[in-house]
Amino acid sequence: MRILSNCHTHTTHCDGKTPAEDTVLAALGKGFRSLGFTSHAPQHFDLPYAVRPDREGDYIREIRALADKYRSRITIRCGIERDLFSCADVYPYDYFIASVHYLPCGAEMPAVDGSPECLAEAVRGFYGGSGLRAVRAYYSLLAAYARAWRPPVIGHFDLIKKNNAALGLFDENDPAYMEAVFEALKAIREAGSLLEVNTGGMARNVVSEPYPSAAVLRMWRGMGGGVTVSSDCHDARFLDYAFDQVPDILSGAGFDRVFVLGTGKTLWEEVPLDAPAAPSSGAEQSY
Repeated sequence: MRILSNCHTHTTHCDGKTPAEDTVLAALGKGFRSLGFTSHAPQHFDLPYAVRPDREGDYIREIRALADKYRSRITIRCGIERDLFSCADVYPYDYFIASVHYLPCGAEMPAVDGSPECLAEAVRGFYGGSGLRAVRAYYSLLAAYARAWRPPVIGHFDLIKKNNAALGLFDENDPAYMEAVFEALKAIREAGSLLEVNTGGMARNVVSEPYPSAAVLRMWRGMGGGVTVSSDCHDARFLDYAFDQVPDILSGAGFDRVFVLGTGKTLWEEVPLDAPAAPSSGAEQSY
């Protein structure tokens, strides 16, 4: 199948490199049927990374205007990627992606996907040098977020692995690591959230597989969880990066269908992995 939708798309309103309308045109050029914009939600720190609080309305108005302008050609949804430590509400949006980018370390808030040196220093200084303790803290935050907010989508579930190849903080095959993963997945499943299969790290050459890993996907499939696919696009050139690889990855983990942004009244559309290259409207349902 061809995946003709992306639910996780950034713009120049945050740290994206491509203006929103240029991304719409790129999506049309690829035959996309739906597109969801999810700029990083406003927050009170790490300000260049996110939508400025005083410009949030501008972001919403632009995406709504583009949705109206191109409504006969593509369905555009106005979403937001809300970090756990964001100050933003989610009610103005069609949906939100819940993510955890930061690991609180006393007064410091290092990004788990930021500078490896800063993360390593935080682990040494706050977690006694134990990467496993840091991992447990990260997944506990993600689980608590899912329980409290019941988000539609959890973004890049195992983002904390991004710097692990360089730092060697933990072993992804360690049963203790997988136990922390399991507890977080259990909370996410109870919340009814979709898990995002995110190729953004692949596009930026920082990981060789999507978030989450194949082992996590197999565990999630065993729980009966659903997935959606995204490129976490920051540059329209990579809007569908590795989308041709993802169906095989998902099939290998036991999945036979994915959820994409719908083109009708229902937000999510369930599409079989063996659907034809240009799928019909599919079976729309809530999730």
